[in-house]
Amino acid sequence: MSLPTILLIAAAVSLGAMALAVIISFRSEREARSAIFPIVREEETIRAQRARLNIFVWAAVSALFLGGWLASLRLIETPVAPVAEIEPTPAEAVVEVSSPPAEIAAPETAAEQPAAEVEQPVALLPTESPTPFSPTNTPAPIATVEAIEPSPTAEPATTVPTATPTLLPPTPTDTPAPTATNTPLPTATATATNTPSPTPFLSALMSSNSTPRTPAPSGAKMGPIELSAEITDEIEAVNPASTFPDETEVIYAVFPYSGMQDGVDFRVIWYQNGIELWRDETQWQWGDQARFFSFFRDPNQGLYKVELQVNDSVLASKLFEVR
Repeated sequence: MSLPTILLIAAAVSLGAMALAVIISFRSEREARSAIFPIVREEETIRAQRARLNIFVWAAVSALFLGGWLASLRLIETPVAPVAEIEPTPAEAVVEVSSPPAEIAAPETAAEQPAAEVEQPVALLPTESPTPFSPTNTPAPIATVEAIEPSPTAEPATTVPTATPTLLPPTPTDTPAPTATNTPLPTATATATNTPSPTPFLSALMSSNSTPRTPAPSGAKMGPIELSAEITDEIEAVNPASTFPDETEVIYAVFPYSGMQDGVDFRVIWYQNGIELWRDETQWQWGDQARFFSFFRDPNQGLYKVELQVNDSVLASKLFEVR
């Protein structure tokens, strides 16, 4: 498989990952806007932020792969001009030529006088070198021939693909719901006194410490509550029941409401075997009439009750069992 093909496939995979990140971002933003509870809204917001970060990362990786693909196509289409080899040229040499000594016979002056040998001076023959020769007191150097090695032929540059780290979309993790802890409540201890009947001062103190209760708005209604392990996009319970197996992961409480007013106090309280496990308190902001849901994660075996309160009034409750 050629390099351009590999780069094109990598670019296509990166674009697909970027499209998936865009879908996850839109869906998470939509879920965050429609979420009712702050925990769910925060989870979806974080997931949308991660998806937007992945969009930018995958866009950069896709651009890198596409740029490498275009560059490799241009390198393949552009011919590389051959480099001419440089042939070595022999250097010009200066040759020193010497003639053998000549013997010259002297005239016979006497019979007993030997012939004198006269050395003839050495003649230097000029060469065809274009460089002028200047006489010096040093002997003429012997000519040498230097061979020039041919320079290596330049090879065409080859583009080597660099390994680019690929980022995978983050794996969504379930955020555990807050686990309620059983807080022991102080119990009142009866103390014997010498007074057989309550005094007027004690009655006045008890009446002054009582907190006035705020009722629900007139006409506000909630329920009936339906319990199920799954709900639809239209907030409808799927196979509602009052008994669930121990391996159930989430239990949803789905209910209609009407006559509500924005700004009133709203509470959903979950009990197990008569002990409060978890509650969600918020200001009502979902209008006069629609459908609503609350959920509880990882229930253990026991008898449960979910209770709906508006201000200080209980508008609906439902019992169910996990076994």
